[in-house]
Amino acid sequence: MDTGTSYDRVAAEYARRIYGELAHKPFDRKLLDWLIEKVADRGVICDVGCGPGQVARYLHDHGARACGVDLSAGMVAEAERLNPGIPFQQADMRTLAGIPDGAYGGIAAFYSIIHVPHVEVVGALESFRRVLVPGGRVLIAFHAGDETRHLDEWWGESVSLDFIFFEREQMKGYLETAGFTLEEVIERDPYPEVEVNTRRAYVFAVKPE
Repeated sequence: MDTGTSYDRVAAEYARRIYGELAHKPFDRKLLDWLIEKVADRGVICDVGCGPGQVARYLHDHGARACGVDLSAGMVAEAERLNPGIPFQQADMRTLAGIPDGAYGGIAAFYSIIHVPHVEVVGALESFRRVLVPGGRVLIAFHAGDETRHLDEWWGESVSLDFIFFEREQMKGYLETAGFTLEEVIERDPYPEVEVNTRRAYVFAVKPE
């Protein structure tokens, strides 16, 4: 079973449980505000690996032009249901096939890179760079560490998902190899009772002009 099929199986329950999470994550909201400020008038900000679209909704509600892409057709359906007026489409973040070069002014990838194996991360980030305008920004959020957690069951559904952690220096190296210039790297402890108990890392990077 692949990642997209696994997320199809839990899409409705995921949307029910996770869609409102940003209300309880002030640090994440602040970083998204910062992304909006950095992108300014460069173009649309895409929520890559959007799930039910909560990040795209936040960006839209705070003045950005926003859209979303996800590997899972079920997640795209939930995003469209919950966020009328915001465009969503199905796409594999490793290639972003069908999305033109320079389509976006910014990318928010919140805990979506975590399903990309280490050997494929640079290729995925090169796809991010391709679809950004020169000067476009990417904000990547991930679990900090050096482990992989596997799920065969999630909320009563059979799945097959790897949740891959990355060291901060490792992700910085991947971004630089993919042609990005690093801007900021930030870490935080988890919010108790709101999210999985892992340390969180965020990286801002820019596609050179």
